[in-house]
Amino acid sequence: MSSSSDTAWRIVSPAPRSAGLSLAGARPRVRRMVLAQIRNVDSVAVYRGDQVVAVVMFGRHGWRRTELALSLAHDAHRHMRRLVRMAQLTLFRMAETHLIVANIRPGNSAGERMAMLVGFRRSQLKQLGVWVLRKD
Repeated sequence: MSSSSDTAWRIVSPAPRSAGLSLAGARPRVRRMVLAQIRNVDSVAVYRGDQVVAVVMFGRHGWRRTELALSLAHDAHRHMRRLVRMAQLTLFRMAETHLIVANIRPGNSAGERMAMLVGFRRSQLKQLGVWVLRKD
């Protein structure tokens, strides 16, 4: 039986470097990129108990555009409904004053599916992989 502290959700901002590294995998280049993003942009880590479930980074591009980058734990799919709802509550508020975009590698079906559930739509730009948050 687990205690409530084992399953309590919490958000830590800025995201600790240890949270980013725990989701970055073993490739040194990816680990360096994640650490640089956490150091240079706004970030949050989402925990369930002591386990990091997600790290979200928000990079500013100009005065109005914010780009979202997301790292998920391998078992994050078990918590997808809650993660999607947390993202909607946060991002829709941000979208009142900023254009929120995400780059999703074409063919990343899990990333595309989560983006659609949150409210992102493929952009009509020639650049593949750019998704824009729509509140409709």
